[in-house]
Amino acid sequence: MEKVVLLVGTLDTKGEEIDLLRTLILGRGHKVLIADTGILGEPNLEADISRERLAAEAGTTIQALKDRGDEAHAQKTMGIGLKKIVLSLLESDRIQGLLAIGGGQGSVIVSPTLQSLPLGFPKLLVSTKATQAGIRPYVGSRDVLVLPPVADLAGINRLTRRILTNAAGAISGMAEMEASITEDKPLIVLSMNGTVTECGLTVKSLLEETGYEVLVFHSIGTGGEALESYVAEQDVSAVIELAVNEIGNELFGGLASAGPHRLESAGKKGIPVILAPGSADFINFLGPDTLPEKYRARNIHVHNPQATLLRTNETENRIMGETIARKLNQAKGPVTILWPKSGLSTVDRMGKPFWDPGADSALLEGLKSCLDPKIPIREMDAHINDRDFATAVTEISMALIKNAH
Repeated sequence: MEKVVLLVGTLDTKGEEIDLLRTLILGRGHKVLIADTGILGEPNLEADISRERLAAEAGTTIQALKDRGDEAHAQKTMGIGLKKIVLSLLESDRIQGLLAIGGGQGSVIVSPTLQSLPLGFPKLLVSTKATQAGIRPYVGSRDVLVLPPVADLAGINRLTRRILTNAAGAISGMAEMEASITEDKPLIVLSMNGTVTECGLTVKSLLEETGYEVLVFHSIGTGGEALESYVAEQDVSAVIELAVNEIGNELFGGLASAGPHRLESAGKKGIPVILAPGSADFINFLGPDTLPEKYRARNIHVHNPQATLLRTNETENRIMGETIARKLNQAKGPVTILWPKSGLSTVDRMGKPFWDPGADSALLEGLKSCLDPKIPIREMDAHINDRDFATAVTEISMALIKNAH
């Protein structure tokens, strides 16, 4: 079935590349629309959606942007215009895929649009900045496929032709494929990471046996962001939080922060929340060289070359407990906290490097000191990864869902 792919790029500097992509996608039997995000130079290819239209959608003109001479403002403005137009095209089902190419300017302009497209919608970015700056600024918490072109996008040569051919094939294939999805089961969203996987997978299995579908998000920053946006946008029966390390990362400068609004979406919608403070015993960094100097004399565990964990102390855990409590107090729906007395992660149990009952107790004290008395805390003589604990999480979740209806 014929699809429509939107190509986005600065036609003053990337016209040749966009033209090649158009030819390749047309050759697959699809239609192409082209949006020009250029500002300064003359476009060397005709656009279906002109730069003038993008500027007008943002309430200005290309000449006004040039006269102002502020690159950052111009990029933000063009991004606003592009996003408005693309979301309108999406709403009327006039596009079935988006492929953007760019260096620094082009990637910045298109990133708000990429991050606003629905999960599952085909979206691909070929960017020279992806490996230098990392992909998070451009993709946020969305499922954007990112392809580093390796060589600069400065014309067609033996390497860029191959890379762009792959990109055209990828977006065409993504647009052509349609997933077979059934949504007849009630959905539960769950957070976890490697240090609470045993608990998470047991809970998932038990819930699936009773007829639920379970969607798991990995608590590495982008995972928490994705969880919050998904819960805000979709029909979800309950949220089970088994990994809260993103809170500590936000508070204390770790590299797995999900932003200041983690643990809030479910509460705002009145969705039942079950929280076990797994992974609260550490803050995430990448290689050991990414640890700030102030932390280097602390208790450190190198999980792998790109995963260095910093053990939280009593002061940090008390603050974290207070923060979590304040977030949960805002919930409009039912909330229950389940506390594992024997440890919060695979590395926080007797005999393991992060075993520190005093630090864990400080987290519990912080929770209790600020928590609304209407929110129960159930303490269990178990480790978070014990099967009995996972069973209790499952039973509480099902009870809250039942009582909420």
